[in-house]
Amino acid sequence: MDMATALVLILLMASSSCSVPCLALAKDATSSSGSQQKQWKPRQQVKEQPLVIGYSHDPKGDKVLRAIGHGVNVICWSFFYLDVDDQDPPKPIIRTDLDLSAIKAVRDAAGKDHVLHMAAIGGWNGPHPPPGFSGAQWAQTFVDFNKQNGYIFDGLDWDLEGHDDRTAPTSAFSLNTLDVMADMSKALKDQHGYIVSMAPAESYLDVLAPDHQFSLDLNLFPRWWEKPDRQALQAENFSHAGRQCYAYVLHRAGTNSFDWVSLQLYESFSRFAYETIVVAERDGENIISAQMDAMRRRAVAAFDGFDVELPKYGKVRIQVPPWKLVFGFANGWADGIKVVKVERRALNRLFVRLKTAGVMFWTIDEEGNNGLYLAKEVNEAIERSKIDWHDLNDDVLPDDENEVHDDDDEDDDQQRRDEL
Repeated sequence: MDMATALVLILLMASSSCSVPCLALAKDATSSSGSQQKQWKPRQQVKEQPLVIGYSHDPKGDKVLRAIGHGVNVICWSFFYLDVDDQDPPKPIIRTDLDLSAIKAVRDAAGKDHVLHMAAIGGWNGPHPPPGFSGAQWAQTFVDFNKQNGYIFDGLDWDLEGHDDRTAPTSAFSLNTLDVMADMSKALKDQHGYIVSMAPAESYLDVLAPDHQFSLDLNLFPRWWEKPDRQALQAENFSHAGRQCYAYVLHRAGTNSFDWVSLQLYESFSRFAYETIVVAERDGENIISAQMDAMRRRAVAAFDGFDVELPKYGKVRIQVPPWKLVFGFANGWADGIKVVKVERRALNRLFVRLKTAGVMFWTIDEEGNNGLYLAKEVNEAIERSKIDWHDLNDDVLPDDENEVHDDDDEDDDQQRRDEL
């Protein structure tokens, strides 16, 4: 499939009546006696409602409930760690400093049974899994942990990253860590029915990479910054990019093992930041158009597929369909220099034109900073997208003379829908 065909297919999804699987709404299964569940099941995904995903580490404040009121329907609680206990021999455990009883109270709050609760593994400066245990063993450890704590979590979200200290052991992945991530994901999905997702920094899954290179290192210079524009990075002494490490996990586990893939477009000095801040300003491009065009290119490239040369597997093709693709943004903490401030009107266009799975943001705990409630803006954009874009005013969706309409050639469009 070429890029032009992929773009048409994505645009058709926006105009056709078909919807994409996005949000978990089903209530937990409970026993008729109201006592301990005989067979607990995670809340599952259904169609029609885009994902609005927020991360949080504070279940006690009022920001999480407010964010749910603003439209957040997935909370990734951050963070949890794969660790070992102090027994001899050591056994695998799940470790966290989060208040699990407070998280359960949020989960059980009246009227909030449509919200997915995910355990986010890793985080920046977080430990990587210790060696010695298989992905299947870690999966069972997580299942047991969830049962012991009253079935708080519907699934697991991978957010393993690098470290401030570029010489630290976790400034690189090991193949064993990537194998564990893949195998644990597949076991949780196939054997236990859990929701599984990943949130790679953009450089960890770069759909626009110009070559097939792969690296385990997480302390690389962001090579997409061209030489005339590198002064900002050099001033920051920044060298914390990766190179397609999460592509290995996607390939080994299979895309079907993941319910969604959230690209961290808010990665510091990301390709997205370079295109929409540095290049757009230099070329005099409108920031809203620059952000929307950048998202469109990524959706098309992910759908069309991109090649990566992986250890043990050779050159493979990685594809992420629109109904699994989530774009991740920063909220009030974005500085517009190394981290992009997403424009409201770009969000409007995203939901109208691309129909990707939804939006993720970091972090609920910073909602309201600098007067920005990103969850609320995302929810408003979703509501606007339900209106036929031909009827929207210019503030919501300016005319695009290059827009592809589904009535231009009904036969060709039907054929493309069949291909989907």
